[in-house]
Amino acid sequence: MNSAEAARAADVPPSTLRYYERRGFLAPVRDPHSGYRRYTEADVRRVRFVQRAQELGFGMGDVAAFLALARDGAVPSARLRTVVDAKLHDLDERIADLTRMRTALAHLADAGEVGGSCACPVEAALVDGGAEISPSTAPEISTS
Repeated sequence: MNSAEAARAADVPPSTLRYYERRGFLAPVRDPHSGYRRYTEADVRRVRFVQRAQELGFGMGDVAAFLALARDGAVPSARLRTVVDAKLHDLDERIADLTRMRTALAHLADAGEVGGSCACPVEAALVDGGAEISPSTAPEISTS
């Protein structure tokens, strides 16, 4: 398939295919007559993998490591373990942050409006790392 077809199949703009090619994630075959790039279903699948990995918070370096592991056919367990452990730690921190934000938003929803301004515990939850969240300790923000 040509680049437009591959991009459409992967639900990305054609420029993403060229970027992934520069990064070494894709190696499309060049048509010997026209010189156009030709992509396979495997290329489209790889683009979808890269996109999904990024959505899940993996950086391009992580993606490159995963693709290298897949290309090499063997998974060096120590190297993979390092990447996985780091990502697990990152996810745990994000879950904790999201939990604090949810709690802060629930308090905000329960507090309602006070005298034209609204006590906003969200900032305290994110900036103070979830210090005691209450309308009396949260900074005031204008609702207008």
